[in-house]
Amino acid sequence: MPSIAVSGRTGAGFDELRTAIAELTGGLPAPDQDADVRLWIDRAFTVSGAGTVVTGTLAAGTIAVGDELRLGPAPVKVRGLQALGEPRDRVGAVARVAVNLRGTPRGDVGRGDVLLTPDRWRTTAEFDVRLRGAAAADLHRNLVLHLGTVALPVRVRPLGTDTARLTTGTALPLRVGDRGLVRDPGEHRIAAGFDVLDVHPPSLARRGAARDRGRELADPDLARTYLRRHGFVRAADFAAMGLPEAGERLGGWCADEERFAALRAEAAAIVGGWDRTAAGVPVEALRQRLGLPAPELVVPVLRGTGFEVAGGLVRRPGAGLAPAVEEALEKVAKRLAEHPFRAPEADELRALGLGRRELAAAVRLGRLTALAEGVVLGPDAEDRAVSGLGELPQPFTVSEARKALDSTRRVMIPLLERLDAAGRTEPLGDGTRRVR
Repeated sequence: MPSIAVSGRTGAGFDELRTAIAELTGGLPAPDQDADVRLWIDRAFTVSGAGTVVTGTLAAGTIAVGDELRLGPAPVKVRGLQALGEPRDRVGAVARVAVNLRGTPRGDVGRGDVLLTPDRWRTTAEFDVRLRGAAAADLHRNLVLHLGTVALPVRVRPLGTDTARLTTGTALPLRVGDRGLVRDPGEHRIAAGFDVLDVHPPSLARRGAARDRGRELADPDLARTYLRRHGFVRAADFAAMGLPEAGERLGGWCADEERFAALRAEAAAIVGGWDRTAAGVPVEALRQRLGLPAPELVVPVLRGTGFEVAGGLVRRPGAGLAPAVEEALEKVAKRLAEHPFRAPEADELRALGLGRRELAAAVRLGRLTALAEGVVLGPDAEDRAVSGLGELPQPFTVSEARKALDSTRRVMIPLLERLDAAGRTEPLGDGTRRVR
């Protein structure tokens, strides 16, 4: 930007100044009309017959009458809009805008509050910044932060020559790239400007962590640095933090390639060395062992390892149950073939070597039907029960069902509840049921 001399007395230089300003603004990037709304409020007042009105500068995005936004934790609705003194149905950035909020008391909003697109912003009270105009070591530890229309006390912790961690008492909706100022109220001066580098920084609990963090912030690829630290990051979180996506996309997640490759090798070793009687690792057990943040990441991690997810187990394709478990299940099947609705007692199952883990594996593989803890029947128990109950006079009682199926209350109560939940029988409210 060139320097231009002007005179308030003669008016000399103002035409050149206007031209220079027009050239400067003409070279700025066009505002993103589809961006998430963040309207920092500078005034709030009441208009008779309209209610609460707030004003601010819309730097990005679009606001329309009827939109639902958030004011802090509360949802609010846009009742009306004005720009340049004229009523508008929609206002796009960049614009000064007055927003009439439906059902929002004047006392609930003031300068420094912010209107946001719902579910698109994360708030933070601790963030790392790069300083402009001053060295971190030269700043006082307690200053006043100015960003948007907010002004609040901030604690400064130096990290490097020009990097620092700022901590506020109030969480703010910030994104990487936001710019602000810190003011020294004691010296009545602007102490420094800053650019936000990380809105979800790591803790600095260990000795030397601040110095290491300062070196880490020197990496120009902030998204890659963040992903490397966490391993897996939701794509929506990258957007909410103002970072571009990085790493390998896995559905709604992004994965650090090195961490991903290491976990794939670790997963193969865990499943290959699993020595339980069930021929597979429960998906949740593997997820916890690997430290994966979500179950849907298990399948991508297993690609290329030769293992699959089937029946809630991670195993080799076509793998069955351990021989001892197979032998025990054959004995249970023979018993249930004679009396389909007389479930073996818990001590009988234990004597066969069928504990909770083995039974769960058999249920996942479709070999048994679990009605309750330690109560199992054959895989076709539901169909057989509906067929038998359908021959009874309708409606029927629990006792009549028990006799018809040659069963016990221990089995019949959870079996009927299961059929109710599946919509195959209907309880009538008087202790009786009918087959649908």
